[in-house]
Amino acid sequence: MGSNRDFEKAVNAELAVLYRVARRLGTTPEEAEDLVQQTVYKAYRSWHQFDGRYLRSWLVRILRNERLASLRSAKPEVEWDELNDEALVEEGFWPTVESNLEAARVLQALETLPEPYRLAVQLCDVEQMSYEEAAAAMDVPVGTVRSRLFRARMELRKRLGGEQ
Repeated sequence: MGSNRDFEKAVNAELAVLYRVARRLGTTPEEAEDLVQQTVYKAYRSWHQFDGRYLRSWLVRILRNERLASLRSAKPEVEWDELNDEALVEEGFWPTVESNLEAARVLQALETLPEPYRLAVQLCDVEQMSYEEAAAAMDVPVGTVRSRLFRARMELRKRLGGEQ
């Protein structure tokens, strides 16, 4: 596709997204960093094959495949980490405590969704990827992304005590 400099520039802009997605896939902060590093390495090795469309989707797909491979090869017992309180608390704790508590509640509800629904919400609602980009990242049709989002949002509403 392009040079090493092009790769570095393009991928650096996506590192924060990759880390957030890795965390939503049930990794600890350290595991997420390792997963992102593996993803970048694999992407670098395949950069010449990348068609230039939907960079974020391509990277998320690599990340997801790496996570699935690590789960398959891991011990049967997988530890799902607790909500990262440090990520929720920013400077000016008291003025933002109410919104942080609500964010924590939403994140906890999100963690209870099955992985395909959780990933759809993470990519479309949190990372603001288009349905097409999310479909490419998850390797499913666009209609599947839409239905997973619909079901996930309904389930979140139910779990958060909202209208159905």
